[in-house]
Amino acid sequence: MLSPHELATLLLISGGPESLDTTDSRQIDPADLHALVDKELVHLEILHGRRQSPRLTRHGQSMLRAMGCER
Repeated sequence: MLSPHELATLLLISGGPESLDTTDSRQIDPADLHALVDKELVHLEILHGRRQSPRLTRHGQSMLRAMGCER
C-alpha cells in the first residue's frame, strides 16, 4: 500500500520531467522516492553520466492504470 505522499510522488513522476521543476512545491521527498524504488514502481535513470532522473517502471505504470490515474 502506498502512503498519500508516495502516491503524489508517483503521479508527479508520471507527468514526466516537465512536472519535476525546481520550485519548492514540486520537489520530491527523498524518502518517498526511495520507498517507490524499493517497491519497484520507479527506477532512477542516469542522465549525462551523473544526474539521476526518476522514471516509472512497468509495474508503476500498471498501478496508475489500475487506479485510473494514468496520464
